[in-house]
Amino acid sequence: MAGLALLVLSACSTEFPPPSDPELAEALGLPPRTPIYRFDLADRQGTVGLFPAQWEIADGGVVQFVTRDPRVYSVHFERGAMSADAWQFLEASGQESSPPLTSEGARFVLSFEDAPPGVYPFRVEGQSQTARGEIRVRGPP
Repeated sequence: MAGLALLVLSACSTEFPPPSDPELAEALGLPPRTPIYRFDLADRQGTVGLFPAQWEIADGGVVQFVTRDPRVYSVHFERGAMSADAWQFLEASGQESSPPLTSEGARFVLSFEDAPPGVYPFRVEGQSQTARGEIRVRGPP
């Protein structure tokens, strides 16, 4: 999994996968019970909907952003709002922003393997609207 930096997939299904997302884990070659945290992106009455707005994950977690409608979205981490170590991790792994997610079911998948603990704030842009959220990475116990 160390080589995983970014994966964008498109799908036509509107069914929500279970939180562990075994199909994605298999596609990425992850162990079957690997926790994969999901943010859903969807238009909510003219504004960008982000559900949930925050996840707290352990080092090594996988996070995916999944579009739930045909609108275009993009995800951008907020460089000035996080520690230098956190930004360097995202930049070195090529995960500081997504390409445009242009179809329903498109995914932006990130690996937080060896990520420094801390808060990773981000914004989601879509249809001239912005939503904000964060990923909190816990350190080792």
